Amino acid sequence: MTVVLELKPEVEKALQKKAKDNGFELNVYLEKLIEKDVDRAKTLDEILAPVRKNFAESGMTEDELDELIESERQAMWEEKHGKRG
Repeated sequence: MTVVLELKPEVEKALQKKAKDNGFELNVYLEKLIEKDVDRAKTLDEILAPVRKNFAESGMTEDELDELIESERQAMWEEKHGKRG
């Protein structure tokens, strides 16, 4: 894939210097920067974004979510340890 970028002269100069300082031609340096960005691990915010969106769209309140989580946690505990009482 070929991409054409219009950079400010000062940005181009800074990139040229960084590429040279790292022992790369500019195009190779830019390719490595892009690959690094694409391959980076997602942040917790990025991972949770769909969950937050679905929660907001569900209409459920935070108290209702807390109750659901606690109920499921209790059910799992009882399943693992046997219901007592």
